[in-house]
Amino acid sequence: MKPERISPSTAWDAVIFAAATSVAIVLPLHLVLGQEKVPWFWVFDAVINIIFLIDLVVNLRASRWSVRDGGPVWFFVDFLSAFPLHLLPWGEVLIGLRLLKMLRVGQLMSEWRRARLQHWNTLRLVYFAYWVGLLVHLLSIGWLVIRTAGVEAPTWEGYLRGLYWCIVTVTTIGYGDITPQNNVEIIYAIGVMIVGVSMYGYVIGNIATLLTNLHPARRHYLENMERLGAFMEYRGLPEDLQRRIRAYFAYVWEQRLGYDESTIIGGLPPGLHTEVSLFLKRDVIRKVPFFKGAGDELIREIAIQMKPVIFTPGDSVFMAGEPGREMYFISRGQVEVISRDGSTVVAILKEGDFFGEMALLLGRPRVATVRAVGYCDLYSLDKVAFDRILASYPKFAAHIESMAKEREEKH
Repeated sequence: MKPERISPSTAWDAVIFAAATSVAIVLPLHLVLGQEKVPWFWVFDAVINIIFLIDLVVNLRASRWSVRDGGPVWFFVDFLSAFPLHLLPWGEVLIGLRLLKMLRVGQLMSEWRRARLQHWNTLRLVYFAYWVGLLVHLLSIGWLVIRTAGVEAPTWEGYLRGLYWCIVTVTTIGYGDITPQNNVEIIYAIGVMIVGVSMYGYVIGNIATLLTNLHPARRHYLENMERLGAFMEYRGLPEDLQRRIRAYFAYVWEQRLGYDESTIIGGLPPGLHTEVSLFLKRDVIRKVPFFKGAGDELIREIAIQMKPVIFTPGDSVFMAGEPGREMYFISRGQVEVISRDGSTVVAILKEGDFFGEMALLLGRPRVATVRAVGYCDLYSLDKVAFDRILASYPKFAAHIESMAKEREEKH
């Protein structure tokens, strides 16, 4: 399978996600530890400021605020997080407004969830771990502030000890080597314990469901295979036929996660249905000589009528002498063209090739046998549907008729 191409907008969203997350980690440390302990902060902040300003311009040019719910609110979130707040009075405090960008992180997670519904359960686990990790970091800083208030200046060692205490408390381990020393620390510890128990309860309550639904497509495939096995055994199908049927479904699972292309595309609204069909089949159609010069509307009509079909190794696509009713386009795999007497392989056709076009042009019986070498994904175009399309395009119909006559004369 071809690797998925990452679009520029998705790549930029990933940059914003990383920048906002780094702000949520570094900025609280800077506010608590101070400039001396985080001397590189202003360089970091300048880089983040530039990234957020670029994001402000990108969103402005893309008019994102005018098309999504709560547009003005998102504008102020982007604007305040991108503004050079350190130049203003109380800049050390106002710089905390950069944390508003974390709202964008939540929005991006929601968008990625909608775009990757087939991986939603995996994303759910990843998102949960992300927010837990960030929460533990912030709780550790809170413990550091309370622990050192009026006693000593916060240090990196103090943060590390706070992180250790927070992790053992949230995970309900609680070694007891670091304990609250006053009422404020006791109240804070109680709050952290409640957070830890809540998260622990969430994990225990949902882990079975999360693991069960981690691969819904695989579960659907295994359920279908179980029903199929029971059916084949009940009907007493031959072992060889059962093996071929299982191999076919295994191929469909490996290549398409068990989903039928026609079913998926057929569930789309007409506009999207046409666009997806055209995207999948345009290049294949353009390679056919008698489609050259056809207009976009005609190509669109043909793409809609092309149906995906799968042939397993050794299957005959058609036999010599059969009436010709379809032509085929190879999307994936190879087929061999065998002479009428069945003794000679005339040609090997592979991805991007087509065959059986005489069925559309002349309606003649097949002059050769075509057999799948391995698993083959083809698109078929039915003669009835093709003739119906030609009825709407008389000029192209005349072009096809002249080509059919030329071929008839050659044969």
